[in-house]
Amino acid sequence: MRKQPDRSAARTGDHFVFVPFRPQGDGTPLGELTLPDEEELIVFERGGQERGLVLRQMAYHHVAQGELAGKPYLVTF
Repeated sequence: MRKQPDRSAARTGDHFVFVPFRPQGDGTPLGELTLPDEEELIVFERGGQERGLVLRQMAYHHVAQGELAGKPYLVTF
């Protein structure tokens, strides 16, 4: 029986290219975050809900996936 590919992460052949980042929970509202002034975010919105991802984490992971407003999302960088 042939093993089905794992489509939950970017891969080339049998090797993961990027390990996806899966933010947990609903997170802190963006207006309540306390971050250093130099910290950069990637911000996106769906259905009136916002999500912010730390740019330096995305530079490492390149892929973030999760759920927002009851629907799945995938963000690449």
